[in-house]
Amino acid sequence: MTVNVVNHKDFLGAINELLSNSHTVLDVGCGIGETLGKFSCPIKIGVDAHRPYLENAKSGEQFLKINFMAERLSELFLPKSIDSVTLIDVIEHFKKNVAWDVLSQVEEIASKRVIIFTPRGFFKQLDIDHYGLGGESFQRHRSGWEVEDFQKYGYNTIIFSKFHDQSNKAFLEVYGKDAEPVDALLAWKDC
Repeated sequence: MTVNVVNHKDFLGAINELLSNSHTVLDVGCGIGETLGKFSCPIKIGVDAHRPYLENAKSGEQFLKINFMAERLSELFLPKSIDSVTLIDVIEHFKKNVAWDVLSQVEEIASKRVIIFTPRGFFKQLDIDHYGLGGESFQRHRSGWEVEDFQKYGYNTIIFSKFHDQSNKAFLEVYGKDAEPVDALLAWKDC
């Protein structure tokens, strides 16, 4: 397991590199599909528990939209049925024990790789839906994550140093204009 530190914000470039050998990707908690639309996989599937996000997906984003709870993904997808599964700014929205259960399920679903992007440590986030689509209860952060959390389960990690800062509206609302930036973690595991 490797741990690297980078001083840039191009997490999408790193994710697309990790997806380079994947034909199919399942993005759990895809929201309106903004990030999923930037993935380089030919076949994209987005799952979100909040239907209005899927109904208001970014125009031009072509992906299969599924309204379903992440906690029950193994009921929907067969083992090893998707090349890679991503959870981009998602696991921090679950209590840690629920997040580990979701990760266990996606590790079974993925045939190649599981990729996670999350703030480092506990990043407080209020119940504010910046899309204005009534998803406030889905926006609260319920857990914080460190490199060691992922290492003990066999994940490699890149620390994106000082990733979250005043350019992030949620960061600014909670921490203010004078707060120190917060790192982000990109973790991945081959299945």
